[in-house]
Amino acid sequence: MGDVMKSAYRQPPTPSGLKKIEDGTMEWFDIQMYSNFNTGVLEQYFDEKNKRDGFTSLQWTWWKILVGVGIGVVFAMINQYVGLKIGMVIGGSWYISYLVGMGMRWSPTEINLSSGASTGASMICTGFVFTFPAMYILAYKDGTVITPGDIPPLGAVIVATTFAGFLGVLYFIIFRRVWLIEDPLPMPTFEAWVQLLDIAHDVSGGAAERAKSTIKKVAGFGALSAGFTFMRDFPIMENTKPELFGQDTEKISIFDRGFGGDYYEMGDLHQPYDTANYTWVDFQFTPMLIATGWFMRWRSALLVSLGTLFTWLCVVPMAVHLEVPIYVEDFDVYTKISSFDGSAIVAAGAIARIMAIGAILGGGMTGLLKMAPTFKTTTEDLLKIKKGGMTSEYIPGKGWYEWPMAHILVMIVITFIAIVIAFPMSGFPFAQSAVFAFILVATTFFLGAIAVKVMGETSIEPVSGTSFIVLLMLVLTLQAMGTSDKTTVIMAIIGTTVFGGAISMSGDIILDFKNALYIGNRPYLQMKAEMIGIPFGAMVAGFAAAMFSEQLAKGEIDLLAPQAHAFAAFVKILVGGNVNYNIFLFGIAIGIFVELITGMGTAFGLGMYFPLGLAFPLMLGGGLRDLWQKHVYEPKAKAEGWSEKTKTMRLLDTYMIATGLIVGEAIMGTIVAVYFVFS
Repeated sequence: MGDVMKSAYRQPPTPSGLKKIEDGTMEWFDIQMYSNFNTGVLEQYFDEKNKRDGFTSLQWTWWKILVGVGIGVVFAMINQYVGLKIGMVIGGSWYISYLVGMGMRWSPTEINLSSGASTGASMICTGFVFTFPAMYILAYKDGTVITPGDIPPLGAVIVATTFAGFLGVLYFIIFRRVWLIEDPLPMPTFEAWVQLLDIAHDVSGGAAERAKSTIKKVAGFGALSAGFTFMRDFPIMENTKPELFGQDTEKISIFDRGFGGDYYEMGDLHQPYDTANYTWVDFQFTPMLIATGWFMRWRSALLVSLGTLFTWLCVVPMAVHLEVPIYVEDFDVYTKISSFDGSAIVAAGAIARIMAIGAILGGGMTGLLKMAPTFKTTTEDLLKIKKGGMTSEYIPGKGWYEWPMAHILVMIVITFIAIVIAFPMSGFPFAQSAVFAFILVATTFFLGAIAVKVMGETSIEPVSGTSFIVLLMLVLTLQAMGTSDKTTVIMAIIGTTVFGGAISMSGDIILDFKNALYIGNRPYLQMKAEMIGIPFGAMVAGFAAAMFSEQLAKGEIDLLAPQAHAFAAFVKILVGGNVNYNIFLFGIAIGIFVELITGMGTAFGLGMYFPLGLAFPLMLGGGLRDLWQKHVYEPKAKAEGWSEKTKTMRLLDTYMIATGLIVGEAIMGTIVAVYFVFS
């Protein structure tokens, strides 16, 4: 069991739990297990138990793993649309994979592995969602640094993302024992996952039927959301309003035909543009954003929306009132805001968004500096691992318990070689490709370790903050090598895309490791399931990203893509764009201040990109969740004496309704995008 040591994370074990551990009678899903999470003693006990008994329980079934991959692949495309639409990715694939497994009466270990394959396929899309579209925005909307003809083939990006995803998973073999066994990170909210697996452990028909009923809710509300989105977006009606939608627009949606005018357009209820003098108020009819607010609850939804409120109720009115000059690139001159129609909308685009980029950068940098103690402890953890000689363990006569640690070095070499070969074949310089590969391997390990440790402490992985650092490193390094602006921009955006996918896999696998520990799954199988999903998800995410990015850059589909616009603007600043640096620096100061006060500087800066029309439904969803929980859910649970399992399933019902709303809109939005591609 080892000696008891001091720890910032360990919780004291309960006397009855400690007795069961000492007697060797503690079992998976024992009631005492829940009272002894993160004690270190429990985790060491289960790790030893899993080595002994984890080879006998039913775990790996290929078709069940492939079901998880199939769910994940669908969500790789759904996440792409949702992320570009609202700037956030909701990990719905694991809810669905859990419910499918429960409905089909799979064992908890099988559900856990299938879910790992599902999230491996779905979450590798992170970089493609947040960073990759910046290349299309610069090419189609801007055109001063790169043009559409400069966009490289997808193959190199997909290959690099796939291998980097493998590397992100493999790196965390090193930290599994330190951060999950010896000094377990708390990982807030992981308990809900274990609780669901406990429900699956109850193989009664009632639990299975309940899961099937919940899946039907997803399908039903998904169909409602898809139907609403079809009427809102699909161009099926004759255009009888050419003054609003343009002479060359032959078809418009049902809602635009019925309601389109000065106050409504493409799902957006808004004040007329010509009255937007000091601010602009709108409300977007988007089921997925209300559902996202439900997941976030009121406080988180409000914190994310504070940046939006700050933009439209403070920055924009002040900019208009003070007549801050606006740079007009076509004529290379500055002019007054009042010379434009819809002054508030112009001020938001030309001033507030530059300030938002600064806020994202300032918040992200400050967040990393706040992690300075983590830098120190991460280094100490690495030294501890080296001194302790911790290696992957092979159980004679049984097989691998952990994945071989030697494969980390093998994957580093493979990733490096793959990039050095694939990128020159796509037209990039060899020397820059080699440097790019080195930076990717190094940052995935060091920044990924820091990001995951923060996630383990707060449940939030700072992908945006660390990605901006990688973008900055790549641009400065490539410029120092004398690389052209065009090549620098493309390689920096691709590099940040690949990095985002890699660290999202690191965060995903360590959470899977955490759940697997308490149910008897071997880390080896968890790694295997996760990595099987990665290449399938990377291919789908890459092609979906190319399709959506081109459509949004051309203005053919209405996707906000706040992170992608921020990355596009930031990289242009770095290569010498004409920017008001006073506004940019003021934004950095705002990001630093908000990060120090709330710890959400990056989210605040991101919110500054949103129109009010996205903030209002987000806050509406969060407010409805809190009202329901306070006035319906909790009183009813108390009055009827619900068990923890009943409470979990009732809450999960609402999650599935919200997931259905998100999935329905995303699927129909994808169909609309495909229609525009082929039309």
